[in-house]
Amino acid sequence: MRHYETIFIVHPELTEEDTTAVVDKFRGILEDGGGFLVKEDHWGRRRLAYTVKKLNKGYFVLFEYGADSSAVAEMERNFKIDEQVIRYLTVKVSDSFDQQAMAQAKAEAEAAKAEAEAARAAEAEAAKAGESGEDKSQDGATNSDQDES
Repeated sequence: MRHYETIFIVHPELTEEDTTAVVDKFRGILEDGGGFLVKEDHWGRRRLAYTVKKLNKGYFVLFEYGADSSAVAEMERNFKIDEQVIRYLTVKVSDSFDQQAMAQAKAEAEAAKAEAEAARAAEAEAAKAGESGEDKSQDGATNSDQDES
């Protein structure tokens, strides 16, 4: 099993559900072929450096995974067939892939992501509470300033 990264660009005019369906299809092909997905990163809709198939934008998705060459070949074959995929590129990162170490790294990354989201939510909530408190104090200051006049 080798370590690979694949980035592919999906047609930008697809709905969110259709884009998710395309990504799920390729994730399924990879996992059915015995691959282990380490990271799935949605970069979102971005401008292309040059026109590809008469399009200037595309939805970018990155897969980092471990798989045999047959699974990669099957996924690339499906990229060629699927009209929703504008362009793709697969790069072999290394000849070896330690599935246990990658699984542990994936779990740690997901825990850190969840922790960061919780901190962001708490920060946003604190900011909302602070804004409502500031609004009240500003209103009070404005009223007392008017009383003095």
